[in-house]
Amino acid sequence: EKITVSKQGNMPLYFTAYQQFQNRQPEKVSKDFEVKSYFMQNGFEAKELKGGKTTLLRVEVTARADAEYVMVEVPIPAGCSYENKRQSFWGIETHREYFKNKTSIFCTRLSQGKYIFDIELMPRYSGVYHLNPAKAEMMYFPVFYGREGMKKVAIK
Repeated sequence: EKITVSKQGNMPLYFTAYQQFQNRQPEKVSKDFEVKSYFMQNGFEAKELKGGKTTLLRVEVTARADAEYVMVEVPIPAGCSYENKRQSFWGIETHREYFKNKTSIFCTRLSQGKYIFDIELMPRYSGVYHLNPAKAEMMYFPVFYGREGMKKVAIK
């Protein structure tokens, strides 16, 4: 629909508009943030998960420039549940929220550089599952973001 914005006075006006939609084939985007996630079991990167063994879902976020109020959203595969719901009260994280399908990690400030976030999971149900893309975005300016592409994960 048509949007009309008008302004009076000398003070600047900050206006942001964007549209959200369901993208069935999301491609990797590495504009403002580069996001990479992978699973680790027994200290090594795992392409296939073993049921009943604690697994780390590691997310690496590279901020291309300094950013404030960043949310890192990490989808959880359907065959897994949380092994531990730790809150990190030190370092770069401000807060974590654990949902059934995803974990949201909030950071007040990310300086330019690389950051690692770990989520402890327990693979429970065997099968092959789709894993939606992990993403990092500025909460108040979501047009500044980065994400992975779709993945699949097998649990044996």
